[in-house]
Formats: sequence, C-alpha cells, structure tokens
Amino acid sequence: MSFDGVVQDVQRKKGSLKKIVPNIKKLMNRSGISLEINSVFSPDTVSHLSESIRFIMDLGVSDIRYSLSILNPWDKDAIKRLENEISKLREILLFHYEEIGDFPLINFRYTQGKGIFYCAAGKDRLAIASDGGIWGCFLFADYFKGKVNSPEYSKFYFGHLDDFIENHKETYPQISSNYTMLSMNNFYTSNMRCFLCSEVESCAVCPINASLSGNTLCEIPDYVCELQKIKIREKEKINNETLKD
Repeated sequence: MSFDGVVQDVQRKKGSLKKIVPNIKKLMNRSGISLEINSVFSPDTVSHLSESIRFIMDLGVSDIRYSLSILNPWDKDAIKRLENEISKLREILLFHYEEIGDFPLINFRYTQGKGIFYCAAGKDRLAIASDGGIWGCFLFADYFKGKVNSPEYSKFYFGHLDDFIENHKETYPQISSNYTMLSMNNFYTSNMRCFLCSEVESCAVCPINASLSGNTLCEIPDYVCELQKIKIREKEKINNETLKD
C-alpha cells in the first residue's frame, strides 16, 4: 500500500489520511494478507519523514519502506533536512528494536553480502504500453515518449505486441542484451564513474527513475548520489548497533 503517513493529505488527496488509517487496521486483522507500506517523500515533505514513519509504526505495521522522489532536484538544504531526518529515524528504530525486538523499516534491515545492482528490466519482466508497445519495464515507455527518433529508442524497444509475438525468438535476445548495460558499474555522475566509488556495491539506483528528471540514460544526478550516500551511511550505523546484540 502507498501511504505517506502524516503528509498523506499534503501529497495525496486531502482527507485520504482519515480514510486510509482504519483500512490499514482492517488489513492487518485479515488472515492471509501480508501488508507492506511504502511512503514517498520529496524535498518539500522530507522534514516529516521520521514523524511519518513513527506514525505508521505506531499503527502496528511491521513492514515499512520509504522512498525518495527524485523527479525534482534536491538542493543542499533539502539534502541536509534528509540527513537530519534519517538520523532521527535511526534513533526511533533503535529504541523500537530495544523495546519490541523487531525492525519494521525494510530500507535499514541487515542484508548479508554486497554486490553490483542491475536493473531487472527486460530480464524477468516486460511491460505493455497503452499503444501496444513492449518495453523491459513500464518506466521505459514514459522515458521514451516523444523520443522515437533517438538512437536509444530502437535499442530498448521490443516492438509492437503483435510483431513481438510473431518474432520474439529473434527480437527478445537482441533487445534484452541492451538492457544488460543498466547496472551500477556502468552508471556515472558529473564527478566520476560509479565503478570507481567505494560504495558501488551498496548502492542501487533505478536508471530510468534517475533519468526522468532530464538526465541521459545511465547518468545519475549528483543530488541522487548524495541521497544514496546518506542512506548507505545511516544503514551501516544502524546495522552496527543492532549487530552488537
């Protein structure tokens, strides 16, 4: 479920907060339903991140994830606000862990091992656009809208559904091979290639999501890089604290 906590009425339909909370409680009481809530924060609402996650935790939700909207740039002040909020959130989670013994925030859960992130588009998923076009992921249809003549269009477009059905044995391996380039070691910022970064094996950025703000494919905006470093740093801190137990 997409639910933004205390900023629900700010980012979504006004009045939806009061309607959603009772339904969250109903869902948690239904057997056979596994509920995960995703909360999205932008530069305008990030100051309420820790408060919103605490609000959702207090509802009793055991699986929570937060996401950061990167469609609009994050300036230095917004990045600083995020850093402060993540630091507050870390303290909230540690207190909750000590008191309750569980860890509801999926973003900060300990995961064993590291590795190079790669985009799963075209590998274990395909998407059909409203015009019948086939893409490796639905975000590609949005990214390439109005870019039919761009050189990359033909590299990532599997063709129309009817043609793809008829020629998929030839088309799929040819086009899907182009999607293999979409991994962190092939991305870059204005400052450096991502494979040179010491955090590359802990970082994961959706290439299309990062490009929807106007960047070229595989180019990661500098502010996204800063956001990632904050998240990685705070996750390591909280893992170090919880692993002591």
